[in-house]
Amino acid sequence: MKNLFRIIDILKKNRIINKLYGFIKKYPFYIILGILLLIYTYQTVSVFYPINSYISDEVWYAPSSYNIMTKIFHLNINQTVPFPSGKDLTNYFNLEHPPLAKYIIGVFIYFLGYNYWVWRIPSWILGDLIIILSFLITRKIVGNSIFGNIAGIITSVLIISDPNMWVMHGIATLDIYVSFFSLLSLYYLIKDDILKSSISFGLAFSSKFPGAFLIFPLLYYIKGINISRIKRFLYVVILPLLVYLSLNLPLIIYFGFSSWFNQSFLGALEWDITSGHIVNAPNQISSPWQWLLNIHPFDLGTYSGNDLYLNSFHALVNNYIMILWLILTPLIFILKDKKVTVSYLYPLSIYLGFFLVYFLGNTTIFTYYITDFMPMVYVYVVSSLFLLGLRYYKNLNQ
Repeated sequence: MKNLFRIIDILKKNRIINKLYGFIKKYPFYIILGILLLIYTYQTVSVFYPINSYISDEVWYAPSSYNIMTKIFHLNINQTVPFPSGKDLTNYFNLEHPPLAKYIIGVFIYFLGYNYWVWRIPSWILGDLIIILSFLITRKIVGNSIFGNIAGIITSVLIISDPNMWVMHGIATLDIYVSFFSLLSLYYLIKDDILKSSISFGLAFSSKFPGAFLIFPLLYYIKGINISRIKRFLYVVILPLLVYLSLNLPLIIYFGFSSWFNQSFLGALEWDITSGHIVNAPNQISSPWQWLLNIHPFDLGTYSGNDLYLNSFHALVNNYIMILWLILTPLIFILKDKKVTVSYLYPLSIYLGFFLVYFLGNTTIFTYYITDFMPMVYVYVVSSLFLLGLRYYKNLNQ
């Protein structure tokens, strides 16, 4: 027993131990968040790193990222695994989608080689960053108090436990990029950093076009700020458009403006409102209203040669939270908090955008599209309920 007390005394006198204890005492919620992230990252790498096969749409995004790096940027890259068999992808650039995500994937391929686990790394990183951002946004809305920190941790746990986010952050698809940059735009917006929010908005739809629907909540928030109409137009339209065009400049130079405009802009818009993006699998299609009941969750299969096995991963919707999100719509009128309102409108704009796409003619829509906005749904649900509870508690004590 004396030896135990001696050890405790030694530890108390150790400066490093004291500083560590002080940090834990001062920032306990950061410690909790860090532990959650470590577990989440470990599980992610454990599950997705060993899979030596293309998963779902990786068959399109990995080769197109490689082609962009080697043919447009003229970089030499060691191709350690072959392109998917049965598909002629030697000159495929995935022009039906904007290029940003493929640039990011391509950078990792350039430095680490063309390999399965390499093109998934950016998604793993963004998955962690989404959890951190969701914590910070929720805390910002609720308030930097113990309640705000608890709310932030709850939001993080909900995202970590979301089955769709788990699958989509583990593989190389575009939706996790839209999700991250949309969330980043919301983060800067509620901090009233309009410039960075506008740039992040541009980055969102430079990853995939559903991010463009954020123009409506962004405009709503900026309208309440005392700036000129010209500046509003600059932040909402001109600056995001410049971001998009700047990122497309390498493609414009390579293909020529006319060809790029027809293929990567008009062609992409036509692709977005056209059905038929999946064949012989009608049970994979799920309309936006069916997401509320988790009908036909998408199977993200793995490839073996030309064969696709559809029983590997499933983009399951947390439909109970989605229903709760819509039920809690009246809270934006009850709470009358602009930050809460915009945290509701950000995911709603993308969700309604898929309804628009559906009614314009694209009926081949899938459950994994909720990745684009689902973290923001969790932010709104948790922060609005916490603010309602805090307001009720405050009224009781008056």
